[in-house]
Amino acid sequence: MSLSTAATEAAATTTATKSRFYSMRAANRVLTVLLVYALTVLLQFVSNASGLKTVNTTEGFQTVNASAGDTFCLYQEHNTTYRRELGAVWFASQDPCLVYSCAAGVAKDPQAHIVVTQVDCSEFYCEVGSELRKTDGSCCGECVRTHCQHNNTLYAVGESWHNDADCTLLECGRLDSGQIIVNTYQRTCPPLEEECPASRLELRNCCPFCRPLKSVRVEQLDEGDDTDDTWTAEWYRMHPCRRDCHAGAEPLTCRYTFVVEWYQTFSKACFDCPRNLTDCSRPHCVMGDGLERGITVVNRMMPGPAIEVCEGDQIVVDVKNSLLGESTSIHWHGLHQKDSPYMDGVPHITQCPITPHATFRYSFPADLSGTHFWHSHTGMQRGDGVFGALIIRKPKSAEPHGRLYDLDLSEHVMIVQDWIHEPGASIFASHHHSRGDNKPHNLLINGRGRYYNRIWAEAKKDHQLARGKMSTKPLNPLPKSEVDVIQTLPRSARLAKSNTTRLFPVPNPEKLSRQKRGNLNEIPLELVPHQVYNVQRGFRYRFRIINAEYLNCPIVVSVDKHNLTAINSDGFDIEALEVGSIVTYAGERFDFVLNANQEVGNYWVRLKGLMDCSEVFTSAFQVAILRYEGAPDEEPTAELSYAHKAEGIELNVMNRGPGYPDTKTVAEMRALPIYDQVPGIDHDTLEPEADFKFFVYYDFYAKNNPEFHDKDLYAMDMNMTQSNRLYTPQLNHITLKFPSLALLPSRKQLSDSDFCNETSLEEQGIDCRTEFCKCHHVLQVPLNAVVELIIVDEGFQYYANHPFHLHGNAFRVLALERLGENVTIEMIKSLDRFNLLKRNFVNPPVKDTVTIPDGGYTIIRFEAYNPGYWLFHCHIEFHAEIGMALVFKVGDDDQMVPVPDRFPTCGDYNPDLRSDGEGTTEGTSRPPTAAPQDTDGGVKGLAANSKMMALIFSLLLLKFGH
Repeated sequence: MSLSTAATEAAATTTATKSRFYSMRAANRVLTVLLVYALTVLLQFVSNASGLKTVNTTEGFQTVNASAGDTFCLYQEHNTTYRRELGAVWFASQDPCLVYSCAAGVAKDPQAHIVVTQVDCSEFYCEVGSELRKTDGSCCGECVRTHCQHNNTLYAVGESWHNDADCTLLECGRLDSGQIIVNTYQRTCPPLEEECPASRLELRNCCPFCRPLKSVRVEQLDEGDDTDDTWTAEWYRMHPCRRDCHAGAEPLTCRYTFVVEWYQTFSKACFDCPRNLTDCSRPHCVMGDGLERGITVVNRMMPGPAIEVCEGDQIVVDVKNSLLGESTSIHWHGLHQKDSPYMDGVPHITQCPITPHATFRYSFPADLSGTHFWHSHTGMQRGDGVFGALIIRKPKSAEPHGRLYDLDLSEHVMIVQDWIHEPGASIFASHHHSRGDNKPHNLLINGRGRYYNRIWAEAKKDHQLARGKMSTKPLNPLPKSEVDVIQTLPRSARLAKSNTTRLFPVPNPEKLSRQKRGNLNEIPLELVPHQVYNVQRGFRYRFRIINAEYLNCPIVVSVDKHNLTAINSDGFDIEALEVGSIVTYAGERFDFVLNANQEVGNYWVRLKGLMDCSEVFTSAFQVAILRYEGAPDEEPTAELSYAHKAEGIELNVMNRGPGYPDTKTVAEMRALPIYDQVPGIDHDTLEPEADFKFFVYYDFYAKNNPEFHDKDLYAMDMNMTQSNRLYTPQLNHITLKFPSLALLPSRKQLSDSDFCNETSLEEQGIDCRTEFCKCHHVLQVPLNAVVELIIVDEGFQYYANHPFHLHGNAFRVLALERLGENVTIEMIKSLDRFNLLKRNFVNPPVKDTVTIPDGGYTIIRFEAYNPGYWLFHCHIEFHAEIGMALVFKVGDDDQMVPVPDRFPTCGDYNPDLRSDGEGTTEGTSRPPTAAPQDTDGGVKGLAANSKMMALIFSLLLLKFGH
């Protein structure tokens, strides 16, 4: 590396630093004057009320008596007389902490007089990366920059980072004067091979590189890259597309490589974590909650790599399937894929599954700003760890709520998930084929957390064992149960503040052992580090919640002693709403602003699980730490308990309707008017009547689903325990059957007769209420039609809750109501017939995922502006994977985007079995519902026709031969 500290770059950096420094000084100065003026008015009021006349003065300062009724004040300082008009405010020359003001008199004492005010320095704060320091001639001191800031990231003096945008190495430095600057180092490139042909010339790490001729080699983890950087979180933190977004800036093409594979929590990559907390920050160390289990991840991270881009960028992701015998796919949750429907990532709907050893390239525009996420749409992989953040930003000046927050930092993304200590497929098989439960054991924040219920249970067990030994030493009392209130367990080790570029010490190989840990207790669960969110007092931060759960466990999010100002949900802005907590369901996203206005300290960020995570089942909860700058590196002292109840309004409340003072439903939120002109959710969706209305109702039904109940061997009504009976969740009593081919690219092989819905089945005389129905459940609507869904949870079998997600479109939430413990679809239709289902058409909120209350309904509207096949499904994986879904076919086949060249195909292989013993190797990808072809008219028919033709030909020869 050669130092280039170019004069222009250095001058620009210095000027920018000074500009921010002096602008902050000026701002503090102006704030002081305004504050003092306000205090002057208040003191004048108090003085008038009490008749006080005495004022304090400093040495060398004397007031000069003025005549009654004068509109000015006179004073002497160092034998010089000064005159100030009423209302004037000025600083003392001797003591900068004293501010003088000229106040008017009152009726009893009309003489103008001088009021002296002491400056309160507790109201002054500096921006992030700066600190307040005492200086001569200044009362409160001045803001002195201590860190460099680049792309929303702070860097300490001496820390360096790569800027791939201009191929430089940047370093945070300090001049002799103490000023913080950014030094720039140009990258030195190795000499280029002579006579390198243009066909082999490429750019690598910002340097020209002559690609060698292909040869046999061992494939590395990241083919085509000389390093393993793409397998570390640091590489994504430094990605050139993760930048400040500016109006008019050129968009970028953002490339990523995702490798999906089986992995393990607390693998060998963790070394001695959590005893040595530095080891917990090593690349590839996935902690979970401290218990070892198999997982499925991308690039050995959980959450997976974060994609952060600017609106208008092009995202290109190569997904490599390294699973051994298992397919995969990636869905980009929140993006509508308007002109790229084949990139939606739903196997057998928009694409074929990505088979083992194969690579699928997803390429699509980042055309919708907001908080989104990507996740596997195959089996239980999302629950096993295949998910990550997808954040699309736009210039802060273009953000409708940009004035409500100061900073939008990458480290304030909060991905929450439910957690079970076995792979999802194992839990699924046990639950559906035996008596296994489906209740999450714990919750995680950004892939980590403590298993407090296990820790407390072990402590209680140890306490009982100690008591059994009849020790004469007094024992500290413990909670009465595993989930009672308990103080945070003390620990001496703390997670050090470090950056991921630090080189980790490698232990002596002779001391390492491949022997498996003997038991679970060898990993000290109480030492697993929390997620920490750092803030500075006086600033407002935008936080982004992503709910990546896969089971039925809504999560309540709150922060001790802080309100949350909700500003966005599912990527769409709402009118700002200050609440005490936010409930999130699987697939939902919420953005909120946190005002760091409390005393410097540490505060719990709390997650509380509901439904299957409630106190009835597992009492699952989790915490992170909100740490103010200047607070000690320790855990908050507030008590931990599942029973903790956050104060204030609860937004997106579970299984409750509108009209309550302490809760709000999402239907009570209000969208900003800007969406009235946005396709798919514009003002056309707010007309009194929709073009198409569908009633979609569901419950858990006692039917012999052949997947889990053989009607002859172990039917639902046979003599078996209730825990062995599996009730099937269905939409309109229909289970979605996924086709063997992919609907969108193979649509030319299908006809409407291959699809079904409630109406078509009734027309065929099939009663799905009494028998189990499974077919390609499709609702067809014309392009640009306004569609209304009245989604009803009948709620007879269980007290449950289901969040529903729509692909390819957002929707307006017109209504959400709970009518009782249960309700029938006939009741809902009757209420709608008499216009008793009230809808809100005034700025209803826009979402793509919404909950339906148990024993109630939710009404949504959207304009079907996006041609294609789009999945609508429950976002609880155990329900979606067994068919709690349907497909919207929007528009005609010829209105859909043409199939890309060489797009992968899939389907059944059913070779015809010929009666004469001949066969064929030609496969078919007909849908499984297509009628079998007639084999009797095949070879036999062709032979009969040949004999007839031969006879006619012979007769013609006889006739014309004479």
